[in-house]
Amino acid sequence: MVVFRLHALAFGLVCLATLGCDSGGRENVQDISVASPSGELELDVATDEGGRLTYIVRKNGETVIETSPMGLAASTHDLTTGVEMFSSRRRVIDESYTMLTGKRSERHVLGSEVTVPLRDANGAEAELILRAHEDGVAFRYHLLGEGVSEVQSESSGFAIPGGARVVTRAYDGGDLVYVPTAGEYQQPPIILPLGEAIDRTGFAFPTAFELDGGSLYVVVSEADLGESYCATRLNETPRGNLYEIRFPDDREGRGIGDVLPKSPLPFMTPWRAIEIGDLATVVESTLVDDLSAPSALADESWIAPGRSAWSWFSQETGTPELQSEYIDFAGEFGWDYVLIDAKWDQWDNAAEEVRALVARADAVGVKLLLWYNSGGRHTPSPLETPLNRMIEPNRRDEMEKISGWGVAGIKVDFFNSDKQDRINQYIGILEDAADFELLVNFHGATVSRGWQRTYPHLMTQEAVNGAEVYKFAAVQSAPDATTNLRHVLLRNLVGSMDYTPVVFEAAYSTVGLPYAHSLALAVVFESGIQHFADRADSNTEVGYRAVFAAYPYVGEFMSTVPVTWDDTRLVRGSIDDHVILARRKGTDWYLGGIHAVEASVEYNFNLGFLEPDTVYEMTLIEQGESQTSFVRSTMMVDAGDPLAIALPPNGGFVATLLAQ
Repeated sequence: MVVFRLHALAFGLVCLATLGCDSGGRENVQDISVASPSGELELDVATDEGGRLTYIVRKNGETVIETSPMGLAASTHDLTTGVEMFSSRRRVIDESYTMLTGKRSERHVLGSEVTVPLRDANGAEAELILRAHEDGVAFRYHLLGEGVSEVQSESSGFAIPGGARVVTRAYDGGDLVYVPTAGEYQQPPIILPLGEAIDRTGFAFPTAFELDGGSLYVVVSEADLGESYCATRLNETPRGNLYEIRFPDDREGRGIGDVLPKSPLPFMTPWRAIEIGDLATVVESTLVDDLSAPSALADESWIAPGRSAWSWFSQETGTPELQSEYIDFAGEFGWDYVLIDAKWDQWDNAAEEVRALVARADAVGVKLLLWYNSGGRHTPSPLETPLNRMIEPNRRDEMEKISGWGVAGIKVDFFNSDKQDRINQYIGILEDAADFELLVNFHGATVSRGWQRTYPHLMTQEAVNGAEVYKFAAVQSAPDATTNLRHVLLRNLVGSMDYTPVVFEAAYSTVGLPYAHSLALAVVFESGIQHFADRADSNTEVGYRAVFAAYPYVGEFMSTVPVTWDDTRLVRGSIDDHVILARRKGTDWYLGGIHAVEASVEYNFNLGFLEPDTVYEMTLIEQGESQTSFVRSTMMVDAGDPLAIALPPNGGFVATLLAQ
């Protein structure tokens, strides 16, 4: 239901003199409201006596975002003051679509949309577009007219009620390491009191605000970002409880590219997306995808998510012979891909070697992925090659060449900037890769902003301080149990996350994570291609071969665990100490749980997510007698059965529930 408020007067078709009209007969209005179909969420927009746009968000009548600013200033428009709103048009959102990645495959979106005509003090026309769904609200600006417009600032902000905690990540690592850390989204998640500033260049999306002692969350992010804008984040210095949008820093991308977005009119800004609800609602929400443009691909039949082996974490890229061993391993254990990382182009006769590896992989049912540097002058790591092949005018020729070799996809790294020029490069890569049927993985890259719906061959994005940080633990904050927990409940909320999990020995030796905790990440983390990053060469004494030999059922689990899901449920969780997720593939369910507690804790829950009147065989894999061991048990369960899982310090578990 969409509700229009005209001071307390009912909406009518007659121009009311008390409200005024423009020359086209449109009625001036001072406040407008849009509500979710159930009426639980309501977004109210108003203009004050100075023509300044503000909004409030309520859930069940309670304010969850207090009076907050809207608007932007551009070379052609000034929507910060002197703005007039006019009578609006509404649209009911009722659409269904399918995703190849993410929290669930089949999506059904219900919502309400209102488009509000605006006019600034100089007569420039624009629109404010409002959405209200059951799991959140959103707004964006549509600048109308002709010519080119440069946006000089955006006034959008989010005033959070007092007492909230802020769950967020710094955008960069600080002045001393700014160039290599900006735009990588690899700072660890932190919890801050409301209003506390950080000595960085912004709070990264998504940022979550925990209200009412954890009973309600407001998660701010961005959706449907296109070539007409830069990526944004929240200003590092809140004004009290007000968190405002900020643009990139000039230093990003080694100073290459303009900070201010510029585009031909008309154009739309990205959505300011606000997920709202309890922890289960925001964990299960697909709002960022729901707001984004539908798939641009006519044929998606060639897109195949899957499991991948990857040598770089444990053994670098090495030689073609080493990659052959990884291919053999992937074929043996039923994995789908092998990712060949940086400097493969420096092999002698690299083209011939890659073609030979493609043939070897094809013989065992495996496909190859190749790494590329995104640079260009913007890259902070120009010695990591191949270089200059993912920029114009070289990109399409390179893609055509490797597609002809039989390569299935690309990993593109070291973007290190959220400026508009890099956004254009991301989208250009996605559009060109689709033409050559290449899967895409972005590293050293921006966070998910809905592109996986529009470009379903985008398998995953890094934007996380993942397992590879164990290689650099002396200079970076390696992910511990608390970091992993918060990645599930923050970063992975908005899209696939290429953490490259399940590195048993490195996680144990670096930060003391039990092997069962690492195994659980295969379920609690979602990524369209799950790059399992531990050692997978022919040496049977180390890495996956050693673990799988000692515990064959662990190898079997990693050979069969899906990477795409038909449904995702939060079974129970807290941003402070634990999370248990249930994911469904077909009729079968997979449970994964981790906690960040330096003690043993028993977690009780029921299996209410299971199909009624169906018996399931549950196979539980958990920690054995030591932190580096496993134990397996099997039982029969039904929907709604109570279950108790005891996790040792910083422990984890996985379980499969197979319908009988």
